[in-house]
Formats: sequence, structure tokens, C-alpha cells
Amino acid sequence: MVKTIGWFCLKAALVLVLTLFIYLIYLDSKITTLFSGQKWQIPAQLYARALTLKAGTHLSQSQLLDELKRLQYSLDPRLNGPGQYLVQGNTVSVYRRAFDFPTGHQVATLLHIGFAGEFVQSLSTGQERKALAVAQLEPQLLQHLVAAEQEDRELIQLAKVPRTIKDTLLLVEDRDFYSHHGVSLWSVIRAAWANMLAGKTVQGGSTLTQQLAKNMYTNQQRSYLRKINEALIALVLDYRYSKDQILEAYINEISLGHFKANPVHGLGLGSKLYFGKPLAELKPHEYALLIGIIKGPSFYDPRRFPQRAEDRRDLILGMMRDHGLLDESQWRAATDRPLDVIPLGEHLKGRFPAYIDKVRQELRAIVQDKSQLENGIRVFTYLDPMAQQAAEQAVLNRLAKLDKDIEAAMVVTDYQQGALKAIVGGRNTSFAGYNRAISAQRQIGSIIKPVVYLTALMQPTRFHLGTVLADTPLNLKSGGRNWQPMNYDKKFRGNVPLIQALSESLNIPTVRLGLQLGLPALAQSLQKLGLQREVKLQPSSLLGAVEMSPLEVAQLYQTIANKGQYLELAAISAVTGQLGEPVYQRKVKAQHKVDASASYLLQYAMQQATQSGTAQSLSQQFPRQRFAGKTGTSSDYRDSWFTGFDHETGVTVWLGRDDNKEIGLTGGSGALPVFSHYFQQLGANSLFRGVPENVTKQFISKDSGRFVAESCVNVLLLPVIWGEMPVQPYCD
Repeated sequence: MVKTIGWFCLKAALVLVLTLFIYLIYLDSKITTLFSGQKWQIPAQLYARALTLKAGTHLSQSQLLDELKRLQYSLDPRLNGPGQYLVQGNTVSVYRRAFDFPTGHQVATLLHIGFAGEFVQSLSTGQERKALAVAQLEPQLLQHLVAAEQEDRELIQLAKVPRTIKDTLLLVEDRDFYSHHGVSLWSVIRAAWANMLAGKTVQGGSTLTQQLAKNMYTNQQRSYLRKINEALIALVLDYRYSKDQILEAYINEISLGHFKANPVHGLGLGSKLYFGKPLAELKPHEYALLIGIIKGPSFYDPRRFPQRAEDRRDLILGMMRDHGLLDESQWRAATDRPLDVIPLGEHLKGRFPAYIDKVRQELRAIVQDKSQLENGIRVFTYLDPMAQQAAEQAVLNRLAKLDKDIEAAMVVTDYQQGALKAIVGGRNTSFAGYNRAISAQRQIGSIIKPVVYLTALMQPTRFHLGTVLADTPLNLKSGGRNWQPMNYDKKFRGNVPLIQALSESLNIPTVRLGLQLGLPALAQSLQKLGLQREVKLQPSSLLGAVEMSPLEVAQLYQTIANKGQYLELAAISAVTGQLGEPVYQRKVKAQHKVDASASYLLQYAMQQATQSGTAQSLSQQFPRQRFAGKTGTSSDYRDSWFTGFDHETGVTVWLGRDDNKEIGLTGGSGALPVFSHYFQQLGANSLFRGVPENVTKQFISKDSGRFVAESCVNVLLLPVIWGEMPVQPYCD
């Protein structure tokens, strides 16, 4: 009987061992497949533009300080580490952080930026202040493209985790990590004894490896079976992988709370979620709190339960002192500090839904393999946080004074680079919804007139700025109806020079000129300037009875402002992979679409519009700066437009109602103040254009539009394309 029982037990033991062996093989296969492959879904990260610094950059000292504030740099006279800055007179010294730019990795660097008014005067580096041609600050993280309920994290390499943080983590979570084999019997006994003495659970016996096993491979249900499975997985992990590999995985896997519907994992993103800066820049009172939160992200949430979180932090600081990680003075200084936690959500600066709409649109075309969006790619955009903030403030400031049903859209560009710097899609600038900047198709009014006049100026043997146009009554038959266009003031001026007709936005001379040119010529000009679809034109289209979005208008004026050089406006500059490898790099290569001399003449006339024409209020508000621009008002005052530019920035503004009812505002009274307020915030870089070689000044008769001698009276001195028309030897 005993022998039978013995054989049975032996067989049972063999079966159990065999089963365990087979199960361990299964676990090994499962673990290595996940651990050695892509362990996590890592959302795409969206970045703003990197601020470029060089002598001559249009940037004030206060604007640089605002940028450093957004990047969570701290004022520190020691300047002994990245993320610090110091102001001394007209010079700002910045210890720039290391960053993986699309062009490659750049190490942490000490920069010195000297200012003169609204411009960078000098740039140098290092303690010896060696002259430097150009430098960049790292871009702001705007947003993670993470789906609802999906885990959010930023991977961090163990080598980039400061030794003090690593030692504190192991002190709190697993002191024997480097000596046990995944499971520590001593830790279990020690925890059981502590819990028995306390009469409740006060300490866990799981090793760091077991915690990793629980988070990555098992569910969160409490049961003995789960604990056994957890221990077995920990043994396999410890056998298969080095301690540093396991620790790095743990650092990237641990749960540290939630942001909106997304669980936040890892110290890398946790550091930014709570403190808004990289893990390497945390001070002892900050990383002690971060490590303390691991025990219970909800229970020790410092925003909801600050006292509870502070007690936990101070407990860990005490452990650090007792084990020699802090001396007495450091411990006292750390415990005296507040929690220093930033408001929830401040770690991301991506409350720009209208702009991110455009980014997503471009990303769909750039990234063909959608799995890359969950593989940690980094998307670098042209969004300028200073421009975006100024645009939003300009829109909100204007709409606050108008009827609540009036909406707005705004597009800001760096027209020389074909870059979208800012987009506002409506009065609710922080919330996703109908994006009027991209989707709203509205009549553009007089915004189309420069296209008409440019079409004429591209024919220098027929037209120039002094060409006389008739401002007399006009009656046209269109579609079986009579159409009698009128000027805004219902007056007629007789004959007027072309430059006056444009700067004062006169309707009748524009229609006469447009009909002389022909509607097909206007359609061709629209295509040259960048309109990527065909529009049906009729005589009323010469006065703006054409529907376009603010983005389409901005594209037309990009080519006009850029001396006839077309660049498709874009939001994305580059995309890199998780390891910094290039995925996409935008190539900025302009296409010559419009004659540079004709473009110069048009800009000259548009400058007159801001000096003495429909936008002359700009010359009063900015007496030392020059702009070129054009107002636009659609029929029955349904739409108010203004688009214009200084030396480097183009701005298009639209105001109107979604139901297309009238708003009672012209381009000058509605949209133009938004344009003005934008440049009042950021300052303008006065428009300057070099004169093309074949353009010269010429006296032109106001009566006939002919080139005449300097001695004649009733003349205009205007730039013309030289050699196309003879100078008559007599006066009119």
C-alpha cells in the first residue's frame, strides 16, 4: 500500500515537473516574443518649430524669455546644467538641452544671445564666448497622437537616467535587485513579518522583476495563482535578460497616473506630466515624489491629495538620507520645498486643434504605413508658438467687441519657406470643431483684385502702374440680367491711374481692366499663384464673387509676397523614427510662377494701399514699418477679409457668420484690426524689396498714362519695367 502510494506520488511529481517544464517553455516563448520585439505602442509625438537663433533674427529679448518659459527652463545664476538660463543686461545666457533634431543629435550647449531692440545682435557659445553662426533651441512638445484608452509613454534609455534617480528607485522598490534571480524569498519573509506586526498590509514582497511581470504579462486580479504565475515569469525574465534590460523595461512600463482617458506609463513621460521637464533635470524633492507615486498613482496623486503625496515624498527623502544618497543639508532643503507640480495638462502645449487638423491631414499622405504612428515616430512641424498665441489673442480681442455669432479664421505663414506658422479655425481656439481656416468656402471680395492687376502687370507692353483706367458708369448684361457695378462710395472719378484703382479698391476700373484681360487670363493667374482647383468665373468674379477658404487665399498671397516664387504651404517639416532615423524631410524648392518685376510692381501698389488706400490705418498704427496688403468685403457685408505681409510673415484674416448672414463690417473695419493686433504683439519687420534690374522710376502723365519728361506737370513718378514703352518728347 505504501509502495503504491509512493509510486503514485512519484508519478504525480513527474507529471507536475513535466507540466511545469512545458509551461515554462510556453512562458519563455511568450515572454521573449514580446520582450525582444516591440514591447509597447508608442504614440507619435508632435513638435513645434525649433527656434533658430542667429545675428539678424527678428526676435526680442522678452520673446526669447517667453520661449524659455514655455520650454520650462529655470532661472539659475549658476548655469551649471541644461534647462537653465541667466539674464545679464541685453544678453541672455541659455544652457540648451541636448536634443535629437531631424538633422541629427545636438549636445547640451551653453549659448549667449545678445539683443539690440527687436533683433538678435550676437550669438556665442561656451565660457570663452566663441562666436557662433547659428543655433537652435529644442522644440516644444505639442501633443501625443494617442487614441482613447491607449497607453501613453515616452521611452527613455537606462543610460540617460541619472544615477541618483536609479539608486533611489531601487532603494524604494527593490534593494536586492542586482543580487536575486527575479524572486526574492528574503523580501517575501521581510514583507510578511512587517505586515504581521502592523496588523495590515504595509509592505509588498514582490521584486521589481515581479512588478514588471505583473504589468506586462498578467492581469491585475489578486489571487495566489496570479502570484505564482508572476513569480515564474520573473524567473524566466531574469534568466533570459540582463538586469539592466529588465530595469530599463520597468522604468518605461510603470504606471504613473492618467491624462484624460490615457494611462501614463514610464518615468520619461511621468516626469513631464508632473513637472514639465526631462527626467535628468529633476531635483531630489521632485524625483522622490515621482518615485513615491509608483506605489499608488491615484492614492498619492499630488494634485488631488497634496498632503498625502508630500508625506510619501518626505518618507522617501528620509530613506535617501539614511542610506547616504542625501546629506543632512540636502535632505533639509528638499523637505522644505513645495511639491512644485505643474497643472494637469501643462506638459503638452498642443491646444491648437485647427493647426493639428492640418498636421493630421498631411501625415496621412506622408506616412503610408499606419503602424508607424504607434511606433514612436516624431513629427516636426512649422508651428510657431509665439505666432499661434498672438493670432489667437488677436482673434479673441476683436471678436469680444462684436456680435457673438460672428466667427473668424486666421492663417499665418512664413511665405519665404512656404511654412504655416499658425492657424485659428474659430472663436473657440482651444477646442476641436469646424475648422473655418481650412474648410470654410467664402466669397473673397476685393481680395481677388491684386490677381487681376498682377495679370495686367505681367503684360508690360500694355499695362503699367500709371495706365489710365476709366472710372465711369458701366452697364453689363450677364445671364440675361443687367449688371451695373458700383464703387464702394457710389462715386465716379473719371480716369484714374492703375495704382490708384488698386490702392483705393475701386470696383469699376477693376471690372473694365478684367474684361479687357479676359476671364481665362484671370483663371490662369489663379492657377499660377497656387489655387489647386478650377473655379467657374463670371464678370462678377472680378470683384470677388469667388469662394475660397482662408488657407487657399493665404496660398495665393504666399506667391505674391515671395516675389512670384510658389511654395505649397505646409505644416510638417520632417518626420523621424523612434531612433532618430529620417522618415520624411520636406524639400523647400520654390517654383518660379510669376515674373519678379511684375510682382515687385504689384507689391509697390499694395504698399500704397496700406499708406493711403483702404488699409491706411496701418500707417498710423505702425508709422515706422511698411506692409503690403489688401482689404476684402463680399456683397451685402457678409464677409470681412484682410490679407497682407511684412518682410517675412504673411497673415490672412476672415470674419463672417456660419449662416452667411451679413455682419455689417468691411475688410477695413472687421479683419484689418485683427491683422494690426497680431503685429502689435510680435512687432513687425518692415517690408523691404530690392529693385529688380529692369525696373526704374519714370514720370507718367496722369491724363494719358504715357511716359513723359520730368519737366511736365500733372505727372506721377512710378516704378516701371524699363524699355517696354517709349518716352514722348512732349507733355500732354
